[in-house]
Amino acid sequence: MKKIIALIAGMLLIFSCNDRQEEPKQVPVTDDLSNYEVASEKFSEINMEAMDKMAALDYEAWGEMLADDVQYFFPDGDANTRTILVGKEEVLNWWKNWKNESGIEKMTFTNPVQIPVKANKKLNYSGLTGVLVLAYFSNEMVYNGQPVSVRMHFATHFNEDSLIDRYYTYYDRTPILNTVNANVLEIVAKK
Repeated sequence: MKKIIALIAGMLLIFSCNDRQEEPKQVPVTDDLSNYEVASEKFSEINMEAMDKMAALDYEAWGEMLADDVQYFFPDGDANTRTILVGKEEVLNWWKNWKNESGIEKMTFTNPVQIPVKANKKLNYSGLTGVLVLAYFSNEMVYNGQPVSVRMHFATHFNEDSLIDRYYTYYDRTPILNTVNANVLEIVAKK
């Protein structure tokens, strides 16, 4: 009986080893480079520094972080109708005029979340590649003594010299419009 059990166990062992199929090789889903990857944390730090200068209403210092060909996109419309400032001089002049004409007294950015991303392929809206920082934060402002708070989203693009060359801003302007009782974009510069 022991011989029969040993013989059966041996045969099972032989057949189980020979019956094993080769495991399939893992094939990558695509050979293409991913469109997005995590970018260096230094871009979040640069972006935070720019936000701090902007919140301090120090537009000269903020301007040092901007590329000459910077474009600033406001959230007042869609891709074809929104207000866009083009060039460092126009961007800085607009913000300096806004500071003087809007009644802004103070700005504080709180609860920032910053995600540095590298786009390896051209993005649909901008056609750009390279590093962007996606930033979410609360902007607590005081206009003529009246507080207003708005949750904002900025997408900030950096050129090869690590200067900001695009600001895409997304937020509900309604609380600002209600507090100022006017369209701040029209106070400073007519379309």
